[in-house]
Amino acid sequence: MHIKRFTGPSVKDALKRIKAEFGEDALILSTKKIGQGLHEVVAAIDHDLKGEAIIALDTPVFAGAPARAAAPGEVRADLSGKARGLDAVKTELRELKELKDLCLRMLSESGNPVSGLYAKLSSELTANGIDKRLADKILLNTFKGMGKKEASDASFMRSQIRGRIFDRISVVDPLSGKGVLAFVGPPGVGKTTTIAKLAAIHALRKKKKLALISYDTYRIAAAEQLRLYGKLIGVPTEVAKDARELASCLSMHRDKDIVLIDTAGRSVKNREHMGELAGISRISPHIRFNLVLGNDARDESLYDCVRGYASMPVDSISFTRIDLSSVYGPILNTMMLARKPVSYLAAGQRVPEDLETATKERLVNFFMQN
Repeated sequence: MHIKRFTGPSVKDALKRIKAEFGEDALILSTKKIGQGLHEVVAAIDHDLKGEAIIALDTPVFAGAPARAAAPGEVRADLSGKARGLDAVKTELRELKELKDLCLRMLSESGNPVSGLYAKLSSELTANGIDKRLADKILLNTFKGMGKKEASDASFMRSQIRGRIFDRISVVDPLSGKGVLAFVGPPGVGKTTTIAKLAAIHALRKKKKLALISYDTYRIAAAEQLRLYGKLIGVPTEVAKDARELASCLSMHRDKDIVLIDTAGRSVKNREHMGELAGISRISPHIRFNLVLGNDARDESLYDCVRGYASMPVDSISFTRIDLSSVYGPILNTMMLARKPVSYLAAGQRVPEDLETATKERLVNFFMQN
């Protein structure tokens, strides 16, 4: 939903501007005189200014969803699951009806301060990098059903929004037990350093038997860097040049509690490379995948990565460079698009200090900073 204020010398003039920009489907939320010869009309439209409908952001991307998943708010046809697509449309229609009911209720109550608070909260969320469409969806689902008193209380509504976001956040520590975890993602996001931090934590602090494997044959320096980390930590490090060697390395270290696999960072547009990565999952059903992304990346870049890795059985997502950005909404945007839990958050180069296991409390504090 998009809400915007329009002004004019009269209400009629403001309505003309609304019709010109939003069309016939605009919903009028409030009207008031704000000065001598100046009137303000607040209007809403249930699709964005580019004409994209607001479809649920939690349409699955991984595990059988379309290869090119939709960015938040984008309408896509799911040819592999017509029933699921129909359910999504039904859900969206229901939510749009609820939106209309909310707007009509706001309109019918003269002097209602709800619209102003809604706009303020929307600005707060989007200022923290949360996608406008996602922010409006969160606000709609929070405001609906609220009484006028509650919906006008900024402190109360912020706590409600915080609770709603908290409920939608999902976290997981894939190394809480034993297992093999492969780290994938675009180049330069810090996969190797993240692996070194985790290796130090589990080998030195938790005293687990651990091995490292470099499956990055494109960058010799990456393999050497991982080997150096392994030597410093005191754990064995292997280099696998192909799937056969990787299978051999896994067999060699089947006695280990944890095996961490570092993969090459390449563009998601490189189909050959993506095919190689996807092939890792066929080596062993026990390999889990963690997609590493940089929090300082632009939304569209993050969305492209999620789409690009949709062919792989990604289990969780980690975010690096937490310290290089003052906004954290992209984490929530990406999480909702991918429908995958967040595992680790990295905020620097120190090993292993600058890494933490994600918690719901930590993430909601990121998203609700005010």
